[in-house]
Amino acid sequence: MMYFEMDCPCKGKNLDKMLQPAILLELFDTNLYGFTLIRKLSQNSMFDGNLPDKAGVYRYLKKMEASGLLKSDWEIDDDGGKPRRVYFITDQGKDCLANWAVALKAYIKSVEVLVEKIDKKVGTVS
Repeated sequence: MMYFEMDCPCKGKNLDKMLQPAILLELFDTNLYGFTLIRKLSQNSMFDGNLPDKAGVYRYLKKMEASGLLKSDWEIDDDGGKPRRVYFITDQGKDCLANWAVALKAYIKSVEVLVEKIDKKVGTVS
């Protein structure tokens, strides 16, 4: 059986829909600057130590802010340095993250059933 070496969705690298709960989780306990958030996301197992697409993350942040899941504000360092945008989760964002937990648990069960069916048809590729 052939395992694709190209950048195929079948390799699980393109989980852009999972970016929203990952961002909300990182912001749950602490406010973060955009680049700090991107670095923290790279430590998430979904990104396997690689930085996620910066432009994509910033687009997602803007979209999430427009939908009320998070807010941002400009902060200026005490030394008068360049202003930086800091992001923080809203109560609506916290509720959304709780909904993600429910949805992901259901997805896990569905994916397990799907994998079992695939294994019966084609076997497991190691």
